[in-house]
Amino acid sequence: GDFLKSPPICQNSHHSYKSPLSPGWRIGTDQSGAVHKSSFPEPQTYKFQHCRIPCSRQAMLVEVMLEAAVPLALLLVLWKLWRSCSIQGDPTCSLPLPKGDMGLPFIGETLAFVTQGADFNRRRHDLYGDVFKTHILGRPTVRVRGADKVRKILHGENTLVTTIWPHSIREVLGTQNLAMTFGDEHRFRKRIVMKAFNRDSMESYLESAYAVVKDTVARWCDGRQPVLVYPAAREMAFQSAVSSLIGVHSGSEESQRVTVLFRDMVDNLFSLPIKIPFGGLTKALRLRRTIDEWLEGHIQRKQEDIRSGNVGGDALSRLLLAARAIGQDLGNQELQDTAVELLFAGHATTSSAATSLIMHLALQPQVVQKVRQELEEHELLQADQPLSLEQVGRLTYVGQVVKEVLRICPPVGGGFRKALKTFEIGGFQVPEGWAVMYSIRDTHNSSQVFSSPEQFCPDRWETANTTAIRYDFLPFGGGPRACVGKEFAKLQLKLLCVELARTCRWELAEGKIPEIKTVPVLHPGDGLPVKFLSLDDVTEKQQEAEGSSAHAHPVLLNTDQATESDACFAWDKNGNLHSTNEQNIVTIVTQGSMV
Repeated sequence: GDFLKSPPICQNSHHSYKSPLSPGWRIGTDQSGAVHKSSFPEPQTYKFQHCRIPCSRQAMLVEVMLEAAVPLALLLVLWKLWRSCSIQGDPTCSLPLPKGDMGLPFIGETLAFVTQGADFNRRRHDLYGDVFKTHILGRPTVRVRGADKVRKILHGENTLVTTIWPHSIREVLGTQNLAMTFGDEHRFRKRIVMKAFNRDSMESYLESAYAVVKDTVARWCDGRQPVLVYPAAREMAFQSAVSSLIGVHSGSEESQRVTVLFRDMVDNLFSLPIKIPFGGLTKALRLRRTIDEWLEGHIQRKQEDIRSGNVGGDALSRLLLAARAIGQDLGNQELQDTAVELLFAGHATTSSAATSLIMHLALQPQVVQKVRQELEEHELLQADQPLSLEQVGRLTYVGQVVKEVLRICPPVGGGFRKALKTFEIGGFQVPEGWAVMYSIRDTHNSSQVFSSPEQFCPDRWETANTTAIRYDFLPFGGGPRACVGKEFAKLQLKLLCVELARTCRWELAEGKIPEIKTVPVLHPGDGLPVKFLSLDDVTEKQQEAEGSSAHAHPVLLNTDQATESDACFAWDKNGNLHSTNEQNIVTIVTQGSMV
């Protein structure tokens, strides 16, 4: 017979019907067309009150609600489990976990960490103190600042903590170098690498490093357009590293080719760590293979030169000699990884610090004036006066300027370690297996040994006891993994400071401080456009101004007529730069605007 196509709709206030879909029912019609049913047992009767919803639609609504409730309940359970697991530390330790927030399940606070930059740590330190917990980059993490706490982390290498590197960085930079080794192997490699950075080595590097600095500054002054300092400083630092550390003549076609290859590799290194076609990591690995092909031939030539008695003065040649002197021949892959490490470490942080040096000296004319006075006292103010390592070492104030730049703008914000066992720090526990992130920049800013730590003031180093404040000032890290090339980096910064002071004047082209980014190293977001003028050009402009009007003001760029009443700039806790000299009109320079 004809089957009912849909259940009836309830029209009355009280209505009952018997479901035609109940078991044991058979619907049909007789000859008169009347609906009849078989004599099976009575089905369940559904009663509705003021109901106008078809029964099938109601069933669908209930089904949708049930289907939605299951994943919601599952998410709630996962959230509870995440919150429970994320706040649990080592149950065998009586100390509490640090305060902090672990963020969203699995993601943690990674998005905030990546997007907020230095503000991420500053806000949490202000809220929770020197030690706080978080969950970033897929790991539960304890973040610490403060000299005593950082010292414990750095000197706990191989006992409390061990160094960790992202897998993508290990793939690109290699695993057979100083940074990627541990324990006895690390100590052995460090002993060899240190031979390339002793005093005799530094003396031989000075000539090539200064030639690069001198040529670079001259080119900056010749141009009529503002120079983007950060990319230009990267090229300068890399040319210096290639010449002094690898033994390739700066400015040569070979040097330019290697510079482009290495720059592109580093630019793609800090990208999504997944191998996908045309992805950053894939490009970086391809470029590394090209660099290795070049290095293989270059290292063979170095070895042949050593066998023939023609030993170069570069760091790579010194490493080969140091290894041979102790009866240890380094393999090709070891030498290639070490060369890449020297180039990477030798230019990335130096270019950041060089950019910060130029920026702060542009804002501090009285500091540049004092540098010029010191050069004049040592009879080094003339641009054609040669420099020696001993002479540079006697420039006390220049050294103070470099220290202050590294204190207020350390290129690297901190470092990662992994806890080998549960230990105490600042009254809290760090559970085994958790990541530990120590902060260099926040330690500098929060140190109690520096008065007004937010101010740029090289004079503070005149009376500072560098031994007593060793871990209040650690731009190159500390402990067994302190940077082995720190003296070479400081030498390059001193040479740049001297050359700038005695050959040119400069000012910020935009008249404002740019937004400062912190990854992979500290650098200005807009590259820091700067106008450079040679001293000869400044003199000509002053003479023209004096000749055109007796009342005309002389051209003032950077240090001309600088006095003690010139503005002194300081960083506030929000990352803004402002004038601290009450004798001047108050100037607020924010990240992006000048008021």
